[in-house]
Amino acid sequence: MIKKLKGRYAARKQKLDRSVISYEDMPLDDYEQEKTELSPKAVKKIIIGVVVALLIGLIVFAFANRDKLTWDNLSVWWNYEVLGTAGKGYPVSIVGGDVEAGNFSVNQGRVAYASDTSFVTLNSTGGEVNNVQLRYTKPVMKSAENKYLTFGLGETSYQIQSFDSKVYTGTAEGGIFAGDIASNGKYCFVIEGNGFYTELYAFNNGNNRIFKYSFSEYYINSVAINKNGTGCVASGVSNNNGEIKTGVYVLDFSKEEPVAKYEIEGDIVLDSKYVSGSRAVLVGGNASYVVKVDDGSISTVDYGGKPLKNFCFAPNAGTFTLALSKSGDGRSCSLITYNDSGESIASIDSSYGAQSLSTYKGTVAVLDGNMIYTYDSSGSLRYSTFAGTGSKRLILCSDTEAFVLSVNQVRKIDLTRQSTSDSAR
Repeated sequence: MIKKLKGRYAARKQKLDRSVISYEDMPLDDYEQEKTELSPKAVKKIIIGVVVALLIGLIVFAFANRDKLTWDNLSVWWNYEVLGTAGKGYPVSIVGGDVEAGNFSVNQGRVAYASDTSFVTLNSTGGEVNNVQLRYTKPVMKSAENKYLTFGLGETSYQIQSFDSKVYTGTAEGGIFAGDIASNGKYCFVIEGNGFYTELYAFNNGNNRIFKYSFSEYYINSVAINKNGTGCVASGVSNNNGEIKTGVYVLDFSKEEPVAKYEIEGDIVLDSKYVSGSRAVLVGGNASYVVKVDDGSISTVDYGGKPLKNFCFAPNAGTFTLALSKSGDGRSCSLITYNDSGESIASIDSSYGAQSLSTYKGTVAVLDGNMIYTYDSSGSLRYSTFAGTGSKRLILCSDTEAFVLSVNQVRKIDLTRQSTSDSAR
């Protein structure tokens, strides 16, 4: 049960003419001798028409991809895909001993990961672009296009990186429990509180603190910052006489009080993300919750008693997808995609597990062991491809290609490639 809470909540703020000629009555000799010449004016008009058509096409393309055509993305593409030194291709060995599945991301064919020793970025051909040393016991990486926040879970040190450089190294006032970053470089994180359960700090892209909020009722364990970095949704847990409760706070960094606050009984939020400009999704163990900042409401996506096996967010599409198990062993899953209102828009019954789950437009793929199974928008199995041994995480970069994180490599997989007989299931 979800309850919307009212009241004041203590906080303090720290400071986008050619005519048509009929030849039916013309003698054949005259017809053969007739020549059609274009005047300079007609040629000019044709050229102008072609240029206008091209410009219109470019404008339509730019509008459809306006979220990706930022100066930062264009600069990275020009410097490291056009002018940069090409890599030797994939697979590429991992720098360090281990990379957690959550510390691996792909943006427009470019890879970033945080291992137990390093933050590394790779261009589309596997060339290493950035390699920054990390000194965290339990590294955590959050990403938004070409901006990255890395920190040690429970530690005070954190770093801000771009695709090609280390931007900033900072020290928090307490151990960091959760954090997130926007594509414009604004970020926030939650630390253990000084006299409070937890505290949230937000910073601009110049690393100056712009907001602080102290939580006296819940231990915040998940935070999702919005696209513009102007606010976030924070969620945390409390235990009241053995009853687990989750508190959800909608925060605007320009306001001292929360925009809204909700209470969820009997569930814990595992992860959260803004999937559109004003909608954030909280994935819980028993249900998922869509916080609609624009209209001040929250809706529930019930799992119907099925265990949650995996999930993925798709902010570029404004969707999220859940893998709900249909059997006790977790190998048979329903793959359900929802829009940013929490409405189901596609459902696929898969006979495979979902060790990892990824979507690209209408394509859905799962990693089951070392095999990738890809479904088209109609729910038909399209490709079955060997991902290589030790595979841990799958991220689609097109309908026919995917990046895979394994225990010791980053691989680029052609999904159309036929699996060998000893690997196919």
